[in-house]
Parts: sequence; structure tokens; C-alpha cells
Amino acid sequence: MPSTEQINRAKAAFSTFCECLDDHQWHYQKDEENLKINCGAQGDDLPMDINISADVERQLIFLFSKMPFVISEDKRLDIAIAVSSINNCIIDGHFDFNIQTGEIYFRMVNTFIDSQVSKELCAFMLFCSCGTIDDYNDKLLMIDKGMLPLDKFLQDLMS
Repeated sequence: MPSTEQINRAKAAFSTFCECLDDHQWHYQKDEENLKINCGAQGDDLPMDINISADVERQLIFLFSKMPFVISEDKRLDIAIAVSSINNCIIDGHFDFNIQTGEIYFRMVNTFIDSQVSKELCAFMLFCSCGTIDDYNDKLLMIDKGMLPLDKFLQDLMS
């Protein structure tokens, strides 16, 4: 069972993220009881659904975004290779690919164990995630639709 200190730290992280969103004039929905936030952004190509939550027990702040498409079964191996290659190139956050369902998520996590979450960290998580998602979501969709061959994607990624 979480301690009062852990609960208070999680609530503070949640509140700080809400303040950050307010400072940047983002529209969002919050669930104060469950320490969850839902918001979105429009990328260059595709919309991004962004979910943020504070995990009391693990003392983590999570940001995750589900891609607005599901990978077809015949392209799942190509996407698994593409996602693995992307993750090898990016520093902050990573893509998760469920090869059974074809769903792709982007996830970024930070801890607040014995620390406080700053608005600067929240802004970094938000804007870095949006930038990374926007850089790759359309390419992953194009691979799925057969519009971008995997070898061309990998060549461009490594150059």
C-alpha cells in the first residue's frame, strides 16, 4: 500500500503536468481521482492522442500515445523491424509494437522517487514525445500501406 508521501508526490506530479498544459494553453481532460490526463495534438500528418498518468505505487509519470491505425497482419514483421530500428536511434521514449494486435504506442516515462516533477520536465516530455511521434507515425503508416518499402525506410533512417 502506498504511503501518504508517495500519494502526495504523485498528486504533485499530476498537478504540475496540468499546470504545464495550462501554461502552454493546451486543452485537456483530467481525472483527478485516478491522476490521469487526456489531450491531443495535430501533427504534420496525423492526429496524436496523448495520455498522461501518475503511478502512485511505482512513483512514475507516464506519457503514452496510441497510433491512430492498426498494422495489417501481412506487414507486422516489417513494422516490428522498423519499430526496433527507430528505438535504436531515439534517446528519449520508445515505441511499443504489439505484433499480435498490430497496435503501436509511443511511451515516455520519468520517475519522481524522492524528487519533484518540474514544469520543464513536463514540457520536455510533451514536446519531445509529440515531435518523435510526428516524425515516425506517418512513415509507419506508409510502410503498412505499402507506400514505403522497409529497406528504403531503413536506409533513410540510418543516413
